[in-house]
Amino acid sequence: MTDNTITLSVARYRPEQDSEPHFQDYEIPYREDWVVLDALNYIKDYVDDSVTYRWSCRMGVCGSCGTMVNGEPKLTCATFLREYYPNPVRVEPLNNFGVVRDLVVDLDDFMAKLTAVKPYIVRDDEKP
Repeated sequence: MTDNTITLSVARYRPEQDSEPHFQDYEIPYREDWVVLDALNYIKDYVDDSVTYRWSCRMGVCGSCGTMVNGEPKLTCATFLREYYPNPVRVEPLNNFGVVRDLVVDLDDFMAKLTAVKPYIVRDDEKP
């Protein structure tokens, strides 16, 4: 186990108390095998349980954990802290979406557009 730390600067926005988003810094243990999602989970579990973000599969498949990491769109479950260490890591909500809370964005418009284009195959006939 290492005693090294890394700083995550996390975008925070709680509409019931914040007039606009701001950043909060968290100094957490650095582990070479951790991804950004592990760091967010550490913050949620041990430092600040009010941090809000989405995640689901932890396998880089579903896209639920998409955020901006140091200005680039990334999946937090597939982005290793070692790519940025020893520099700070800035985690923000995805661009071009409204922010619901902290790192959670409003996907309603996106989902409506996705449904409208029908990104799947529709059979003409029933399966034999």
